[in-house]
Amino acid sequence: MHKAGITALLAVGLTAATITGPVQAEPTVRPPQPQSREAATPSQHDLGQQVLSDSDGWASAEGGTTGGAAAAPENIYRVNTWQGLRDALGGDSARGDTTDRMIYLDSTVNANETTNGGLLTCAAYADPSYSLEAYLNQYDPATWGANNPTGPLEEARDRSNGIQDDQVRQYIGSNVTLVGVGDTSGIVNGSLTIRGSDNVIVRNLEIADAYDCFPAWDPNDFGGNWNSEFDNISIFESTHVWIDHVSLNDGENPPESLPTYFGQKYEVHDGLLDITNESDLVTVSWNTFTDHDKVMIIGSSDSRTTDRGALRVTLHHNLFENTGQRTPRVRFGQVHIYNNYYNETNEGGYYQYGWGAGKESEILAENNYFELGDGLEASALIHNWGGTMLEERGSFVNGSSKHQRVDLLAAYNTNADIPLGDSVTWDATHHERIEPTQSVPKLVLKHAGSGALE
Repeated sequence: MHKAGITALLAVGLTAATITGPVQAEPTVRPPQPQSREAATPSQHDLGQQVLSDSDGWASAEGGTTGGAAAAPENIYRVNTWQGLRDALGGDSARGDTTDRMIYLDSTVNANETTNGGLLTCAAYADPSYSLEAYLNQYDPATWGANNPTGPLEEARDRSNGIQDDQVRQYIGSNVTLVGVGDTSGIVNGSLTIRGSDNVIVRNLEIADAYDCFPAWDPNDFGGNWNSEFDNISIFESTHVWIDHVSLNDGENPPESLPTYFGQKYEVHDGLLDITNESDLVTVSWNTFTDHDKVMIIGSSDSRTTDRGALRVTLHHNLFENTGQRTPRVRFGQVHIYNNYYNETNEGGYYQYGWGAGKESEILAENNYFELGDGLEASALIHNWGGTMLEERGSFVNGSSKHQRVDLLAAYNTNADIPLGDSVTWDATHHERIEPTQSVPKLVLKHAGSGALE
């Protein structure tokens, strides 16, 4: 399923301090041919000029989503390095910036890339007082117990994480379109963060392996777990966001490849696409989410009641393949999930559930197709995280015909301690044609992900 052009960069060192090489020495930021504001209208062939259609999910409501289509010529960029991309987005001042910007990324860039063309590694980010070996010895539950890590070594881990954060996280401000050029454009080891922004479009990119060099041990997270900092894409406190034809994955570090410490997987990734903290009016369309455990959370915590009335999100025509959980997990939001293809082979044996119905969530799921591997049953596709309702219809499982549709909610409720109600309180009015379920796999496999746009 993965597109070409990213594999070579995925294999770069996470072992030595700095590797220099023939990467371009200076960031390149080149505006294409000047375009006037009058010319910034939807175009069939220029992805940067395309805007979200009037009925395409929640991001089309309440004014719609146009991204940087109104960018002035001096704010239209073509970039091919990580630093060039950061500069085009506004650099350290991008968060909160409202300048109309249109950015074309025409290569695969590595977020560990320095301005002189070298590649930083985990060793380069580490505080002198930190080492994984020392951390494992210090906070081993056999001797440390169930107490949260504290003291100089945990502080050194946190400082190390901050050093890496400064390099690999890039904010995206308001009124921005970021698109990949061709079928081999993307970002390796970076974390795109849309925070406090409005009117953002991200399309036609492969974003892989947002690798956290310094996971934190939490002994009280379901009996103990490693937690990481970076999402491939994070959406916080933002509105009118369209994520489209993006391939999101763990690159060369899928879940089954990770080591185990303290009896738990050493998790170096967080979410592929998380939507939290009062974000609202988001459309997630024609993307691929592959080879990852915790895919997408909508709503950050049960206690964040300010999320009530927000977190309206549409997911349609996405591929979820070889995932573990959270496809998505929802709190509070009104989430429309339709025409998605779930190909869950359970490779690696880490599959847990698909749709998570959390506190005050209202998921409406229509015409989704599931291909389940050995040992996975339809009843496992839903999990109740404190929710009360989930409306679902038109689901196919393992090639069922139109006369043998599977009632996933009924399958879940059969053995559920607390059954979910079958009707949400809202009507889905912001959507395009909902395709017959049996056509979903072919459509999604042909058209979803980066490089599929013409």
